[in-house]
Amino acid sequence: MKKIKIAFLDRDGVINSSKYCNGYIGKLKYFKWIPGAIKAIKYLNKNNYKVVVVSNQSGIARGFFKIKDVEKIHSYIKKKLTENEATIHKFYFCPFHKNGVIKKYKKNSILRKPGIGMFLKASKVWNIDKKKSFMIGDQATDMEFAKRAKIRGYLFNEKNLFNFVKVNIFE
Repeated sequence: MKKIKIAFLDRDGVINSSKYCNGYIGKLKYFKWIPGAIKAIKYLNKNNYKVVVVSNQSGIARGFFKIKDVEKIHSYIKKKLTENEATIHKFYFCPFHKNGVIKKYKKNSILRKPGIGMFLKASKVWNIDKKKSFMIGDQATDMEFAKRAKIRGYLFNEKNLFNFVKVNIFE
């Protein structure tokens, strides 16, 4: 079975700015693309990477927004990427948090980064080439996720995702 290269991307802080709503981006009106994000995803696609979003969405457990709100944002992202000939192959997100106020989402979960539940879900879909796959995130939990999944981790704290990808992944 052919091994697949995957670029795992966090969503809030990597694809979109997380400066709004204290980092809880659950409504489309707060979604703002990070400069270079669409171009970076398209570039990864052209370099034969599957692009997979892995995102903690504890705002669901905290009662700030609902799963359908997250899905609406993901639909918008897919639409905009399609218009620009780019693709995110899969979105995984964790709605759980141990301090949640919504009972059904108030729990610990292996899906929540730094747990690797979302990586394990992806590995059921694709035969992941761990040597060529990587994670780009803006938090220590993203880097711990990468370490536990045994893939490279890149901490993104810059202004342009495309420039970051070009310099860190392809040079």
